[in-house]
Amino acid sequence: MPFAFRVMEARDVPVVAAIDRLSFPTPWPEGAFYRELQRERASYFVLLRPEEEPSQPFSQGETGWLQRLFGTKQGSRVIGYVGFRLEQGGGHITTIALHPDWRGRGFGELLLLVALEKMISRGVDVVTLEMRPSNDVAHQLYRKYGFRVVRSRRRYYRDGEDAWVMAANVGDEAYRERLTELHQALEARLSQEEIDVGQITNRVL
Repeated sequence: MPFAFRVMEARDVPVVAAIDRLSFPTPWPEGAFYRELQRERASYFVLLRPEEEPSQPFSQGETGWLQRLFGTKQGSRVIGYVGFRLEQGGGHITTIALHPDWRGRGFGELLLLVALEKMISRGVDVVTLEMRPSNDVAHQLYRKYGFRVVRSRRRYYRDGEDAWVMAANVGDEAYRERLTELHQALEARLSQEEIDVGQITNRVL
């Protein structure tokens, strides 16, 4: 398979943190990812692209140490990641991001789908997350998967922007039927990339 998921490991943190810096105005420091990997009820996964099939892995102007991180010729490279925690009977998506060169092709949606299916398999009924109101692309994706704004947090981010807290009720049968439909639709879309979504999600559940 040209793409695969696996559990995030400590050796992935430098690349994951680099993607985070490319994705967010106030990225997590590397130490935050190391701490998350030590949490008992936290789960993190990385999306891999084999190096044998390079596809313009660099953004314009991406040079130096960052280019070296994504330009290794051995093994597979991380192109995205997602993490969540189980807390008080629910699930909380802590972070999700995709390298800029791989956006707009359904891989961000795949990251979200994997996290949701993983949490549902563990008996979660409600999933929450925080997002920036200015992130229209993320908002559209989360609404597609049943998330609705339930409250806001003033000046939540370090640069002063508020956060929307969004929640999805994932435990009822209607939601799971809808998720199955979304899974099938995404699988059809990603079939052009030779990705078997069912095989990927079953492997990490």
